[in-house]
Amino acid sequence: MGTDTRRRQLNLIAKQIKACRACDELNVPGVTGSARGYGSEYSPVAIVGQSLCRKCMDSGIPFTGGSGTYIDRALQIIDRKKSELFITNVVHCHPPDDRKSRRYEIDNCRHFLDAELDVVAPRLIIGLGEDAEKVLTERYPDGHRLQWPFVEPRRSRPDLTYLLFPEHPGSLRFKKTAERAYYSPSLARAIAWGFEVG
Repeated sequence: MGTDTRRRQLNLIAKQIKACRACDELNVPGVTGSARGYGSEYSPVAIVGQSLCRKCMDSGIPFTGGSGTYIDRALQIIDRKKSELFITNVVHCHPPDDRKSRRYEIDNCRHFLDAELDVVAPRLIIGLGEDAEKVLTERYPDGHRLQWPFVEPRRSRPDLTYLLFPEHPGSLRFKKTAERAYYSPSLARAIAWGFEVG
């Protein structure tokens, strides 16, 4: 599949996301608005979060500020740009007051995530949060689960999709500085490995 074809397909999915009104409270511009997946259609690494926060809704880029600073630090360590990854969410909208996504919202939005991952076809998918872990584990029943903190496997197989489930970086605010310090370097090693095997 050529780059133009992949980009066209992602653009079509983005239009469908923007037009979606499947959930009553969601996808109201400026209030509970949506954002498409962000980044490279050829990235061997995808990061999948739970849903959009307000900053992410405003920027149109998942993991802007807040929890995203841990991803930004990881990318600085390995000298990569956010646009080189593919970053998306289980729920593409911003739930009111940053509440947890409801089951029907996850179910209604899931086909958009599936379609994005079908186009990008990443080798390593990093799921952040319970919703991401559940949806990705169901989508990839034969996916090879990697250890967190990240430990590079002895061998990689080209026919496998690799899954990594760190704790959501939003939960790190409740931990001591020493416990938070490992997160970005470990994430950086995982992303670097994903680009090597991808």
